[in-house]
Amino acid sequence: MRKICFGLLGLLFFTACQIREEITFNDDGSGSYAVGFDLSEMMGMAPATENDTVVPQTIDTVVVFADFLEEKKDSIATLSKKEQQRLENLRPLRFSMKMDDSEKKMDMHLSYAFETLDDIDKFAEAIATADIKELNQTMDPLAGMMGGKGAKKDSTEKGGLEDIFKMAESFDTRFSKKGFSRKITQDAIAEMAKKKDTSLKADDPFVDMMRFKQVYHFPYKVKSVSNPNARILSDFKGVELEANMYQMNNDPDYFDIEVAFEK
Repeated sequence: MRKICFGLLGLLFFTACQIREEITFNDDGSGSYAVGFDLSEMMGMAPATENDTVVPQTIDTVVVFADFLEEKKDSIATLSKKEQQRLENLRPLRFSMKMDDSEKKMDMHLSYAFETLDDIDKFAEAIATADIKELNQTMDPLAGMMGGKGAKKDSTEKGGLEDIFKMAESFDTRFSKKGFSRKITQDAIAEMAKKKDTSLKADDPFVDMMRFKQVYHFPYKVKSVSNPNARILSDFKGVELEANMYQMNNDPDYFDIEVAFEK
């Protein structure tokens, strides 16, 4: 078990952000795993420029790595088998980014298609291999605020941003036709205890500057949910949980959940 997502807490006092972890399941157990960042609040807090010559920037980028690998397949075939496999691990990865300076909007989304839940462990490595320019340029300044290494570093290095992409490893996740469960591991709880910020209070004005949301989509309707913090989605085929900094820091079981499906 490597470092967990709760190591992010040092970042939260410097910016406003929502981090969204999302898993979508198909009835055969395959699906997609995604991590997204909504930095719109941070952009809204940025001071306005007095330079009238600055043109507001708009970015709408989508990178489908399967398409890239197909386009470059002849060049890739000349590489070593090890390097070919390293690049092949990028195939399930998709990156999108939308930014509009004039509307103070910024959203980044990384998704990874999986055949089985075990494939999610490859997510962090794929992102490190991809070395996405837009992701690095956006996330590296945030990493600098907290002394992190930045998203473009090797996935085994320490740093809060790498922890974001490894956060699936902090949970024991199970899915079947009968139900779904996700519980934080004992190793993750122990790691969280080492990093706990005992100075953080529930009424601290900073606690809502960063929110962490988990969203799950299922091919079956939800019958019952164990966690009182969870909200069933309007189509009854999903649930979501959201926590602020204080809740994440003080309740390691906050996101534990068991979901039963209708027969």
